[in-house]
Amino acid sequence: SISFFSMSEYNAWRESLEDDEIRNWSVKYYKGLGTSTPAEAKVYFLDFIKHHRPLRWQSEKKDGERIDMAFEKEKADERKDWILTKYDEKSSLTINEDDGNSVTYGDFVDCELIHFSNANNIRSLPSVIDGLKPSQRKVLYACFKRNLKDEIKVAQLSGYCAEHTAYHHGEASLHATIVGMAQDFVGSNNMNLLMPKGQFGTRLIGGADAASPRYIFTHLSPVARLLFPDVDDALLDYKEEEGQLIEPDFFVPVIPLLLVNGCQGIGTGWSTYIPQHDPLDVLKYIRAKLEGKKRLPSIRPWVKGFDGNINIDEERASYITEGTLTITSKSSLSITELPVGVWTSDYKEYLVKMLKKGEIKSFTENHTTSAVS
Repeated sequence: SISFFSMSEYNAWRESLEDDEIRNWSVKYYKGLGTSTPAEAKVYFLDFIKHHRPLRWQSEKKDGERIDMAFEKEKADERKDWILTKYDEKSSLTINEDDGNSVTYGDFVDCELIHFSNANNIRSLPSVIDGLKPSQRKVLYACFKRNLKDEIKVAQLSGYCAEHTAYHHGEASLHATIVGMAQDFVGSNNMNLLMPKGQFGTRLIGGADAASPRYIFTHLSPVARLLFPDVDDALLDYKEEEGQLIEPDFFVPVIPLLLVNGCQGIGTGWSTYIPQHDPLDVLKYIRAKLEGKKRLPSIRPWVKGFDGNINIDEERASYITEGTLTITSKSSLSITELPVGVWTSDYKEYLVKMLKKGEIKSFTENHTTSAVS
């Protein structure tokens, strides 16, 4: 067997082999000490010096400033420049035996932490092309591979997905991803790629009231294959990991899902927020663009089922969502909609605080799981 202690080492070895040679090997991904057997742990400690990497402080300029750049909140722009100019997927730490196999903090930041920071962006920020984050893409690929037309428990689907996409994180994260892709309450998805069969959460608390993954079922939405036609599958570039082909680098939907369902994410140096839009408006815009029309239709944020208003904030170059209320008498009013992302339960807590301060005399609740009033 051969052990690798960085992905760059493994990738360099993998690239040195012909495709028919790699078939003679099996690949195992180790994450944490728990993956190792007692016999393997014994081997590690028999050569402790080889596996030990003491961190060494060299200077404030070479080490302290690198740590500040990597972690200080105000230095996001520096982190952008750091990743754009210094990141090399083949880079790894250079170990010098003369220094006792030690590593400076600055070198650790520039040669190791930078890999995490780049991976954090890939994991947290969706692709412009298919509007999906890697975990969502893995779930969709697994559903397509299984041709998931019949119901399956969310817990079972996450296991299938982890097995067929070389997923290295906890299955609880996949549970949350699957549930999120199936949610259809106001403020979740305009077009859910999976169907919610059971309690997948409501706008009462933003979907956090979803039932256990063991008790809820899902399958592909009818629109999934309309957005991602199966005739395109053979044209996609698929990743390879642990000796198996897994999900593609990206899918290619017939309309930009990034605009339809919107997205938000916080990475390292970058963050994103894109509001949701009406798929019909997106279609009209694309058709007008394809037809070469000089005057293109306007496209504004739209949230399925939302009865409030979405207005432009010219000063901040952004949009503001507003709920609705009706004055029913001199001393009362009726709230019939809340801004997007303001959940009913949270707003109730806000009213309770107002009640305690004497700012209101009373309130009654007439909401349901799907409507504010």
